[in-house]
Amino acid sequence: MLTRDQLIREYQRRGGSFATLVGIYAVLLAVLGVTASAIV
Repeated sequence: MLTRDQLIREYQRRGGSFATLVGIYAVLLAVLGVTASAIV
């Protein structure tokens, strides 16, 4: 599992756009949400 710092480092290395970063966060949140609902 990637930490927030690793995500930021990857993002800076790729020089991606803001939309890419938002997309990564959205996927991360979606996975966390699904995992949480699956546990509960």
